Amino acid sequence: MPTTIAETSMPPDRSTDDALDEIIYAISHDLRASIRALRELPEWMKEDLDALGIALPDGPTELLGHMQDHALRLDAMLAGLLAYSRVGRLQGVEILEPEDIFKQVIGAIAPPETAQFFCRFNAVPIRMGMADAAKIFEILLSNALLHGAGSTGAEVEITSCRSGEFWELLVADAGPGIPPERVEQALRPMSRLSGGAEAPFAGMGLAILDRLARHYGGDLGIETRKRRGGCLVRLRLPVLA
Repeated sequence: MPTTIAETSMPPDRSTDDALDEIIYAISHDLRASIRALRELPEWMKEDLDALGIALPDGPTELLGHMQDHALRLDAMLAGLLAYSRVGRLQGVEILEPEDIFKQVIGAIAPPETAQFFCRFNAVPIRMGMADAAKIFEILLSNALLHGAGSTGAEVEITSCRSGEFWELLVADAGPGIPPERVEQALRPMSRLSGGAEAPFAGMGLAILDRLARHYGGDLGIETRKRRGGCLVRLRLPVLA
């Protein structure tokens, strides 16, 4: 069980970055309600027309589908911006066991039965917000499942250990990896290395991870494994004193 060492949120820092985060949070939060309505509107229209016995031809039906797709992409972008602005905020700081967080996140994301996880957790507690810790595993595991499927399916290796004065979390997959010259681009907000503008994801995951690592005094590294292939993400945070 986590040990709470601060029940209240971290005191606000009135720096320019934090003020900008508050603006991003407020705008994204309010816009999502409208985007959800736009996403559901085509379905409501179809239901009303069906109730009247009116069948739409293929053209308008396709346009309504496009409307829903664009609304879903907008909602994913706003959700990513919200998560980016929430790093280190609106949560208490706790002492957490990474393996416990991993188990909670796996239960929440419900990976396909074909996914295989090879885990090794050493007992190294971390000190951070519960929401931030869960977001780390959520992003890493979701990315590995989405982009990291090799010829034998989704195989994800997770290692949590101590390395000197740092706690390290390493997550490796069997996908194509990220070329070294594109790592910097991958860490930028709203950056998609695959799928282009039509991709159903926002391109915020690695940017959020990078910000989480820096917020807690650590760093994030990404490389493509030379021998086995696949992407290896290494997140490091200072260990408890």
